[in-house]
Amino acid sequence: MKIDVLLEPDQTPEQLVELAKLCEQAGIQAMWLQNYLSSRVAFLSLVPAVLATSQLRLGVCIVSSYEMHPVKMANALLTLNEYAKGRAGLVIGGGGEWMLRLGMKTDKRITAVRESIEMVKRSSADKPLAYHGQVFKVYGFQPKYATDPAPLVYAGANREKMLRASVAAGDGVMYSDMPRGLVQKMTDTVREALQAAGRPVEGYRISNIWAWHFKQDREAALHEARRELLLRGWLDTWYLESFLSADESDFITQNKGAFYKSYLSRTGVVDGVPEELVNRLIDNLSLTGSIDELPSKLPELDAFEAAGVNEICFRLHDNPAEAIRLIGKHVVPKYAA
Repeated sequence: MKIDVLLEPDQTPEQLVELAKLCEQAGIQAMWLQNYLSSRVAFLSLVPAVLATSQLRLGVCIVSSYEMHPVKMANALLTLNEYAKGRAGLVIGGGGEWMLRLGMKTDKRITAVRESIEMVKRSSADKPLAYHGQVFKVYGFQPKYATDPAPLVYAGANREKMLRASVAAGDGVMYSDMPRGLVQKMTDTVREALQAAGRPVEGYRISNIWAWHFKQDREAALHEARRELLLRGWLDTWYLESFLSADESDFITQNKGAFYKSYLSRTGVVDGVPEELVNRLIDNLSLTGSIDELPSKLPELDAFEAAGVNEICFRLHDNPAEAIRLIGKHVVPKYAA
């Protein structure tokens, strides 16, 4: 199981250079950068980092079909890939934040994601691309500068319909916060979709974004984990019912405003939700604890590897440099060796 990290988009390009160097030294496979509405342009921010490294893969996660036309995605990715000499990557998904913030309609969302992946993957210097989709079209697109090894393109997908429609179009799939109780079912769905499309399962990349919260002080780790719980699958009922009862899941849904307030205020205080329930969310939607606890927590990742996840992508928050060093010391030797 290869090890990746996913960074929040609050790093300057200069900070990304230092973090990329740390990742490369730690034996991490890839460093991904979040793509948010109000953040720096991720493709541009990563250019100094790709120039400062030689082995590390660098990519953007997630670009939505509703924010950028697939041809623009292809040009942005292939340009970054040229700087990276074939080490760039992109995750394409529906992009919930972008649709909400831009007030866009979501007609044919699954089709839009599949067509975006197909168009980006088929873009090359070899011949003009003519694509006639239901949502997207292009005539005579030929980026002749794109002569480096092809970049990796992942489908950002969690639910069954999106998985079946999109995974066979790219090089891999990246789940987000997929709990241990659901990961086997979803990975079986990916394999079935690949087989139905006549694609081999071997060599296909199956990744899961998983929250990482380890600090010297255990309470500091729990504070960060509580603060960020809203982002864990947006606390969707579909996720929660894999490890909570229906009543408990309904209670979380009814009190989601408390998690939203905790996230916005950065306090880590989830008012009105029992601590025992909050801790169960943390235990089932993240890897959390003190640094001393870290070795004993790693077996929690075994369920992902056993289910066929061959890449784990740790989502980092505060002090990513410390997290990268810990991952390089404790996780890479166990799983990526």
